[in-house]
Amino acid sequence: MESKLVYIAESLQIRRDTYEMSNKSIINKDFVDHPGSVLIIGLRGKKILFVRQWRQPIKSSTLELPCGTLHRSEISVEGADREFREETGYSAEEYKSIGRFYVAPGYSNEITEYFLASNIFESPLDQDEDEDISLEEYSLDEAFKLIKNNKIIDQGTITALNIYKSII
Repeated sequence: MESKLVYIAESLQIRRDTYEMSNKSIINKDFVDHPGSVLIIGLRGKKILFVRQWRQPIKSSTLELPCGTLHRSEISVEGADREFREETGYSAEEYKSIGRFYVAPGYSNEITEYFLASNIFESPLDQDEDEDISLEEYSLDEAFKLIKNNKIIDQGTITALNIYKSII
């Protein structure tokens, strides 16, 4: 029925929609209008590249697969290469998409596309100003032990590793 922007920031917007439900009630609901994001499983031999980085919303560092927000109108594979280079210092000869998933469809339209980066090589870009990242490497078995021990708590990372395990 109606949709209007109520907040605009660099990486996201808040939109308020007014719409009619099947029972004819009128709903006003705010949600995050997001340009999308990418997550990269980068392989170096038998190890997977992870990043440890500060996450201000939870006031803690997390261990995650490299990921980040797309620039508006950026093609996802280009965003994957940019984010991978910024966060790990590596690029890849090939980025293969292994799926696209809604992050939290109850309050956001953000879709994250997962990529498998193969034949990686050094090609660093400067990190974003708000990033304080260190690089770590783990085998898939080690990563699952870290999940079991609550050392990896990011749902995108956990989902991506499970998808990767199912296709190798």
